[in-house]
Amino acid sequence: MLKDAKIELMKVESFDGQREDEEIVAVWRQHPFVLVKPALIIIGIIAFGSIPSAFFSPSWGVKFLLLFIAAAGIYGILSYYLWLSTLYILTNQRILAITQSSLFSRAINEVPLQNIQNVSHHKKGVFQMSFDFGTIEIQTAGAAVSMRIVNVSHPYFVQQKILAKEEER
Repeated sequence: MLKDAKIELMKVESFDGQREDEEIVAVWRQHPFVLVKPALIIIGIIAFGSIPSAFFSPSWGVKFLLLFIAAAGIYGILSYYLWLSTLYILTNQRILAITQSSLFSRAINEVPLQNIQNVSHHKKGVFQMSFDFGTIEIQTAGAAVSMRIVNVSHPYFVQQKILAKEEER
């Protein structure tokens, strides 16, 4: 029996395109560590915006800095929205990967459980090993990799949950 406490499950009652006889087993989101890169970019934007205040009159430099802070805020909100809108859903019939890559671009990939041939996971690098997140690769017949579940927390337990559900079918 898997330890569900290790897997951070989200509460999702239903989703668009859900079939009548389909039950949601688990829902995952990318590890919050992926938001570190946008946070560093935001800090860089604000730091770059503060440079003119050192060379120009203080009132002009403050206005310039406020413009960069606003741009950094918009970038931060957009990054958080993209992270929040990327979901991986395991049901009793299929796995769905809903990936929001930009404000107006969403990709949905689904793999029926009966088509799964292999499920593997890997963690690469110091941060993924330290914070226990990685990528799950789902393979079907005739395809090298049908679906990637990227930067998910506790990839081993996610892999085992998928395999357990696939074996039930």
